[in-house]
Amino acid sequence: MLMTGRLFDAAGNRILWLRATDCACETDFGRLKNLGLELARRSRFGQELTAILFPSPTGHRALFWNPDDSFERLCGNAIRCLGHFLHGSPGINGHVRVQTPSGTYTSRRLSANHGSIVIPAQSIRVVDSDAGADLLVDVGTPHRIRLVECEWPEADVQEALARSAGADPVNFNLVRRVEPFQFRVRTFERGVGETFSCGTAAAAVVAALGPKCLDFSSPPVSSRVQFASGEQLTVIHNLSDGSYEIAGRVAILQDVSL
Repeated sequence: MLMTGRLFDAAGNRILWLRATDCACETDFGRLKNLGLELARRSRFGQELTAILFPSPTGHRALFWNPDDSFERLCGNAIRCLGHFLHGSPGINGHVRVQTPSGTYTSRRLSANHGSIVIPAQSIRVVDSDAGADLLVDVGTPHRIRLVECEWPEADVQEALARSAGADPVNFNLVRRVEPFQFRVRTFERGVGETFSCGTAAAAVVAALGPKCLDFSSPPVSSRVQFASGEQLTVIHNLSDGSYEIAGRVAILQDVSL
């Protein structure tokens, strides 16, 4: 199979996008998943996630793999880069809709070095944990949110590492609220370890801990989520169209051919 690709830095998160150029549109999901795993194993450029774009009768279809070869249903930072990956392709004007195993999302190329993902609010589910202290958030991929008062309790860091790599791994986020609309976060991602930036984590944090007393006449609410890279993702909660838009820096590191 012919592949073209690009390695991106998404606010500190290294993402490799590959594009399958000679894959039949009618190929079933199971075969694509098996094929994608082999392609991800062949592509080692120090990335934290490999995203593969396949043609589809209804548009674009994307699948995702972690460095340990585990399959991921959604990567927010990868989709933030997709508009840049496809920039200049016929019919692409900076906004790209893509199907994933978790649903359909929009990538927006906001500028030469910024991109965003739009996540429907209705697709995000927040529930209390059994212990009552953490929050569990499903953003198409599972996140555990723990609010801490200081940076960073060693016991919580060790638990986050263990739970992100255990038998039933989950993305574990330690969160400190700096201001009502500003958070500092350390994210321990399943299949990766600690990651410098995570788009779905930013959405999960704001969905779980952001302001609740809003109505549909409220203007979009902007929150800032800073990760271990020192960079921020901006999360805009727009009630009028029922979405969260997560935006931040995107940089092209190198072109790839396989």
